[in-house]
Formats: sequence, C-alpha cells, structure tokens
Amino acid sequence: MPRDKTATNARIIRCLKEEFLAYGYNKASLNRVSAKVGITTAGLYKHFESKEGMFYHLVEDTLEDFDRLASRAGGQMDADVDYNPFSMDWMKVWTDFIFSHYEGVKLLICCSSGSRFASFEDDLIRMETEGNRRYAEVLRLKGKLARDIPDMQWQILSSAYIHLIFEVVRRDMTKDEALEHMHFVGELLYPGWKMIFGIE
Repeated sequence: MPRDKTATNARIIRCLKEEFLAYGYNKASLNRVSAKVGITTAGLYKHFESKEGMFYHLVEDTLEDFDRLASRAGGQMDADVDYNPFSMDWMKVWTDFIFSHYEGVKLLICCSSGSRFASFEDDLIRMETEGNRRYAEVLRLKGKLARDIPDMQWQILSSAYIHLIFEVVRRDMTKDEALEHMHFVGELLYPGWKMIFGIE
C-alpha cells in the first residue's frame, strides 16, 4: 500500500501504471518511473515498499471486485440446481467488468510476468474447472447429469473459455468490439456446455 496520499504519490501511481502497461512487470524500470516523477528511485520506496507492492496497488481493486463476482457466481452454481450459468447475460457481465477495470485486467493478463500475479489467468482456469466440477456434481445428485467428464476435458474446456474472454484485453478491443466478441464466444461455447450439463 502507498504510505501517503500526496500529489507526488498520485504522480508516482500514474507513472507506474504507464510503465507497467508499456513494459510489463519484468522490464519495468523504476529508474525511468522516478525520472518521470522527478524524484530519486530511493524516493519511490518512501511511498511503496517494493516493486511488487507498486504493482499490487494498481491491481488491488480489480482483484477484490473479481473475487466478489466469482463468489456470487460460484454460490449460485453450488446451491441452485435450476441456475443457468450459460445465459448470454454473463457475456455482458464479463464485458462490463473488464471495461470497469480495464487497466487492472490488462496489467494482470498481459503485464504480470515475473510478479506473483503471473499465474492469474491459470488460477482462473483452475477456479473455473473446479466450479464446473462442483456444478456437475450438484446436477448429478439431482439426477440431471448422467455423463462423466474426464478431468482433462474439464480443464481444456475451462481453458478455452477463459482464454477467449481475455482476448478482449490482449487485442485491445473497444467495448463495442468486445460485446460482439463475447456474444460470439457465448454462441460458440454455451450450446455445448448446456448439452454437457443437460440444461435446456
């Protein structure tokens, strides 16, 4: 966390964001940031304890809001056998989330290599895989799912879904382009998901 809220701190945050977005975590230069801000590199550490702490500050709100979104969806899948997680409404939810946190998502997906957040997308794939397995078990216990899906297939399906969603930031789509892309993703994947889960 930053240690103060001064005007200098605000300039540091702006320059850090520009630096990480332009060069990624690994290649980001704190010397370059400090020169832009007009302080010494040592002076940066009066505001943040570490380079990773600087990066975390830029993505903290995105991570917290994503956890809330994931908890909401996961809770519904775990508890409600009639819940349909494959509604096209979710494509708009994802798009709105990304564009409400665009720079944070871009940093996590495209610029985090070398930091402790480098596994963010892989972690999402694991979460998606585990959530789908749990949902399948809920349906199976209610007699709605008879088909067994191998673990490898769950992982492959989840990987395809998550990767396609974040093409939005990899390709720097506009929001209109993103909405069209996400609609395409839903049309491509949701019928297959529904068939696998036995959802009408």
